[in-house]
Amino acid sequence: MKNKPLITLDAITVRLRDKVYLQNTSWQINTTESWAVIGPNGAGKTTLAKSLFGGVPVVGGSITHHYSKEDYLPVYASIGYVSPEQQRGIMEKEKLQLASRDFSGNIDEVTTVKDIVLGRAYRHEPASIDYSHRLGEVAVKLEIESILGRNILSVSSGEMAKTLIARALLKKPRLLILDEPYDGLDHQSRRSLKMMLERLIDDHVQVVLITHRFEEIMSNISHVLLLKNGSVYQYGKRNEVLTKENLAGLYRSENSLPAGPDNFSAFSDTQARDKADFTAGDGKTPENVLIKMIDTTVKFKDVTVLDKVNWTVRHGDNWMILGPNGAGKTTLLKLVLGENQQAYANDIYLFGRKKGSGENIWDIKKNIGFISSELQVRYPGHLSAFDVVCSGFFDSIGLYRLCSEKQKQKARAWIDTLGIDSLAHQKFGQLSHGQCQLVLIARAMVKSPVMLMLDEPCDGLDITNRDRLINLLGFIGDRTDTNLIYVTHHEAEMVSCITHVLSLARGKVVNITRGPGSVENPPD
Repeated sequence: MKNKPLITLDAITVRLRDKVYLQNTSWQINTTESWAVIGPNGAGKTTLAKSLFGGVPVVGGSITHHYSKEDYLPVYASIGYVSPEQQRGIMEKEKLQLASRDFSGNIDEVTTVKDIVLGRAYRHEPASIDYSHRLGEVAVKLEIESILGRNILSVSSGEMAKTLIARALLKKPRLLILDEPYDGLDHQSRRSLKMMLERLIDDHVQVVLITHRFEEIMSNISHVLLLKNGSVYQYGKRNEVLTKENLAGLYRSENSLPAGPDNFSAFSDTQARDKADFTAGDGKTPENVLIKMIDTTVKFKDVTVLDKVNWTVRHGDNWMILGPNGAGKTTLLKLVLGENQQAYANDIYLFGRKKGSGENIWDIKKNIGFISSELQVRYPGHLSAFDVVCSGFFDSIGLYRLCSEKQKQKARAWIDTLGIDSLAHQKFGQLSHGQCQLVLIARAMVKSPVMLMLDEPCDGLDITNRDRLINLLGFIGDRTDTNLIYVTHHEAEMVSCITHVLSLARGKVVNITRGPGSVENPPD
């Protein structure tokens, strides 16, 4: 196939609200090339990708789609785009649908994978061309034909990723943009998705992949673009760009997390805790037990999500929770947070009180900091990063109360600790996914929680911030009164303070082992 221009960006500048990005950026994608786009958090990778299909306003320069005259396709139809935000957005819509169905009595209605692929899931979605005649072909190519009739709430993250890619491929796009497609996937799902994407490229589907993890770059990606501080740092053939020298310069920055505990000033006023905070109110649990689950079982109709789980977390413990997609990890966290009503049908003790014995949701939240990608979706984008951090004092999604001067000082200390002071006055909705993660970590820690619960906190972070976040979590677990519950799919991202590792599979506890920070307390 002859190599000719597909899309040309000529000195473009992008505006998001009151700020400009990617000033005078030029780039050309040719017809035989698939690209990986790599760069630190906030470098402009997603903004650059969205500029290709009109997802952000281009206020300077020009973008030429060289195929438009021959295909007569609008740009939005000729480029497919898939991102983790789409997946989380669908789940938020589905929650609203569930509430609507309960209210109207249509409790047996479900949204299926086929509904999502064909774009028929939600009435307020714009009408589009009927692509149902291509469904079978695409479903076979992505190996999802067996799940087309399933409820989207019952599919794994890996299956959902393939579902969104299938939706994009139905339109036969000239270019498929994949923005962090592996986020939230376990090892086997990542491996399966990578192999499937390699087959797509071999089948002449052109791909632009945005990723923070080099091992996720498909073997047949031919070219790489490096972005730094909103500008093109290097680009060209893969083997010429992915050199140690280029990558060292790419991630050399003063805007990453501080390198060591000596810089963690926000811990200087960590509140001392009275032992009474952990005293059992019913006399049935030891005073140092924070969480105790006894034969805990969670079912949805005929699906068992957790199966007779026994788990005890003591003050001073730091837990890592591992397991494949669908193992029950997030359900375990939601039982603790009070976001799953089946917590009250089980024997679960939290901070010495049995769930359902008179506590309210605020009694629980005041002792727990929580971080997840799902929280990003729910958080209002118009607030400044500083206000988002301050909302952690009140456990609110949004800031509706005035902070004291002492609280503001502590918020500033955490912002400084995390090296995100340059983001403090930016709108939360204008930040990259990785930058949002750092802001939410500051939000979770300002109240010095008894427990910090983290659901895949490294998703969306570049290699430098990932390593330094793990270092920071180690310091929190070792040097403060906060206990960690750390959920991840990446066993290599072990935190030094982890005392116990809980492994789940199909809702069952398959193993409990000691971690590198193991203490004398034996695991239950």
